[in-house]
Amino acid sequence: MPDRRSIPHLLALTVLLSACTRESSNLEKLAEQDQPKSETSAGKAPTPVQPSDPKDEPKLDGDVPDIPPSELPLDSDGLPIPALEGAATLLTPGAEDRRVELRFALADEARYRITTIGMLKLPLFDKPVGFAREEDLRLGDCQGEAAGRSCLLTHSYRNFEAEPPAGQPLEADEAVVSEFETSHRIDSSGLRLSETAIKGTGNSPAVQVLAQVHRFYCLRLPSEPVGVGATWRDVCRMRLGGQIVTREVVWRLAKLEDSDEGTRAELEFAGRVRKVDTEAGVRSGEIKGALLFWVDAGEPHLLRERVVFNLDAERGLSTATDLRYQFAKLGTGDELIRTDGKPFDGSPVVLNDPRTVPAGETRDAEHPAATKGKGKPK
Repeated sequence: MPDRRSIPHLLALTVLLSACTRESSNLEKLAEQDQPKSETSAGKAPTPVQPSDPKDEPKLDGDVPDIPPSELPLDSDGLPIPALEGAATLLTPGAEDRRVELRFALADEARYRITTIGMLKLPLFDKPVGFAREEDLRLGDCQGEAAGRSCLLTHSYRNFEAEPPAGQPLEADEAVVSEFETSHRIDSSGLRLSETAIKGTGNSPAVQVLAQVHRFYCLRLPSEPVGVGATWRDVCRMRLGGQIVTREVVWRLAKLEDSDEGTRAELEFAGRVRKVDTEAGVRSGEIKGALLFWVDAGEPHLLRERVVFNLDAERGLSTATDLRYQFAKLGTGDELIRTDGKPFDGSPVVLNDPRTVPAGETRDAEHPAATKGKGKPK
């Protein structure tokens, strides 16, 4: 999540953080629950309370591959512009003994709740900054079947919380876009088929750039049956830390597992990320990630990724953001269920829940004690 836009901003934030001696933040404690001590002490990304068996947590293993330059057209900053049509470039088809079709089901009127736990590691500071976000997605206006299916995907922000003292700048980044609803069409491979439409009041440059953003977290599947070991390329853009990040990655089908609950795939991706800073120009970094995917249901389950940006190679300054996305669906009674329709083994992490008073016009009306003195709610 948010890494600041220049080294001076980062160093100022680092000084502010290091001036405060404190115990682990609430979000850090939340993230460390159910995490093996060996992983935490080794500096690996902490994980939040598990709605599934902790042993199923996807790992961010392997090296980032050397990806040749994209053949896509470039924008004015020299970054590839994600395609709005065509299949993902298949590099290798994988094992021949078993091929599977990986598709998003795109169920009409489906409603998703995505909870993200993030840890931002700043230079010169040992402890990461914790934050959490809730977002809602819904599908509608679906057309076609199987590989030819597409739907309108609509995204809205629900909640955001960040730990002090870094919480204010992180929440300020979120507040710029938190009131806006965005939408674009998506096909069964995860391809964004249209520019992202923006609904809301305001027309600042920070809002306008949302027209480039992929609202299904840049998840991309191949358009033909593949086996374990298959690889494919994708270029996509997401908003991270108040900026648009261009991701050029190679996906890999790492595992297929069969159980009484059906077939589950583990997909890995790795590659480079780039963003444009007003002061420093194009910054480069690396990304690694892993996705657990219900093959039979055609639904994402759990996504982890790590994004590292180099700030100053000579001084060894960089930022690292660890993100864990838990996908859930809203059932008929608005209860949270797994995306494959089954109940969670445990309660998924939620923010500001349960609500003990009727919903009001603002979060102040819903949670007056929690928001008192914090200014205008998002």
